[in-house]
Amino acid sequence: MKTIFKIYVITFLLAGIFVSCEDVVEVDINSEDIDLIAVEAYINTKPENNAYVKLEKSLPVDKADQNPAINNAIVEISDNEPTPNIILLEESGTTGIYIIPENETYPGVPGRTYTLTITTPDGVVISAEDYLDPVEKLDTVKVNLSPRGNYEYLGIYINSQETPGKGNYYKWDIYINNNLLYESDKLSFASDELVDGNYIYDFEIFLDWADDDEDKVIFPGDTVRVEQLSISESAYDFYLGMINQAFSGSPFSVPPANLQNNITASNGKRVLGLFSARDISVGNEVIIDDNNFTPVVSSLLSLE
Repeated sequence: MKTIFKIYVITFLLAGIFVSCEDVVEVDINSEDIDLIAVEAYINTKPENNAYVKLEKSLPVDKADQNPAINNAIVEISDNEPTPNIILLEESGTTGIYIIPENETYPGVPGRTYTLTITTPDGVVISAEDYLDPVEKLDTVKVNLSPRGNYEYLGIYINSQETPGKGNYYKWDIYINNNLLYESDKLSFASDELVDGNYIYDFEIFLDWADDDEDKVIFPGDTVRVEQLSISESAYDFYLGMINQAFSGSPFSVPPANLQNNITASNGKRVLGLFSARDISVGNEVIIDDNNFTPVVSSLLSLE
């Protein structure tokens, strides 16, 4: 089966200047990845609802059915403190989604390494670990017409300090009316390789470049919110692999080929998905009105 995907990639460039590119890639997909375990899991620094694990069994890539949930697993998250802090997640109904039990808390703490341990009903032990790196404060979110496309499309921009010291990785989650843009062609992430320690002005993390209203995602009256996430190098490599393979759908849909991740299984089989520990800084909300349908004005002007 051959499928054509459109992908949107953004990368940091020198001196706080950013660029994005669009390409159309043809990907050959075969009927592999049957009956593998798929894991979507994270822990973050929000005060509540900050740990989430979703377990599924994979289907052939040409099947339209929903992946079956894995129920009744034992799901545990722990940290690397001398006396580890441990939380046992509980399944929400029979969804295969495991969350922190009601009336319990388990705050993610920057600077700690977190381990996910899953024991499936048939005895397979799945494990993963990820370091929770602190993230800089997201200072400003702006939505304005972008110079790319001759100021015909709305772009979303962020302003933030970049942490000194190479080896920092970022992801930006974009919510429109509290709905996350989760499709792979709308992912926004970057490394600090060429902008280490700089202040980042007006980085365009998303361009709503559809010509037809049915394909646009931002409309007058909408509320836009951005969350700036620290992610680890392994998470960055995972998302980069997604873009390189250019498959569509959720970041945790079954991929057409191997993706590097941080999860292993005791039975030696490959596990799909990712466990990610991330710090989060929430930006200001932007309510779209006529003021947003004007060209973006550089934040550097405010320093003159």
